[in-house]
Amino acid sequence: MGLLLGFGIGVGLTLLFAPQSGEDTRDWISLASRRATRRLRTTGRRSVEQARGIVERGQESVSKAIRGRGNGAETEATEL
Repeated sequence: MGLLLGFGIGVGLTLLFAPQSGEDTRDWISLASRRATRRLRTTGRRSVEQARGIVERGQESVSKAIRGRGNGAETEATEL
């Protein structure tokens, strides 16, 4: 909440004290927002890929653990 409030105040002050014309300022805001959107999408995709990798590794670990248990009695006897 505080981050959004700070962002809004910063944008307002930037627009108030901008040394550029209104059209130039709008162009700048548009360009900056497109860049930020691209960065967010890229970061989101990377995060999703990392999460998928973590889930896949977890599934593989669980599968290996289940397969490693065998039929139970044999595994317990060999472990002792």
